[in-house]
Amino acid sequence: MSPVRRGDTGRGDEGTSTLEVLGFVPIACVIILVVLQVVAFSMTVSAANQAVRDGARALSLGRSAEVAIEQSLPDNLTASRITYPAGGVRIEVRVPRIAIMPQLTVARQATMPRTVP
Repeated sequence: MSPVRRGDTGRGDEGTSTLEVLGFVPIACVIILVVLQVVAFSMTVSAANQAVRDGARALSLGRSAEVAIEQSLPDNLTASRITYPAGGVRIEVRVPRIAIMPQLTVARQATMPRTVP
């Protein structure tokens, strides 16, 4: 009669926890990448909102909207397109891409009344 070791169920499932962890790792990586992309998107939306308001204000004061937008955006973001529809400012900013996620673009528009004749 062989002695029974503590924790030995006799079923031979020593490697199942390793396989369960290996199955969970890719799912966890995808979740982390999606969360990072959502954070990058929300930060880009916030920065684009502020930049387009700054650009519209500069335009209403007779200054350069492009300069105001570029100064307002963080260093890692640039306006890929700036247009002037109906006296306002519209910008498009590309969201930083995380790994295999698709390229996203945020578009924002603002209009302010002209204070300079």
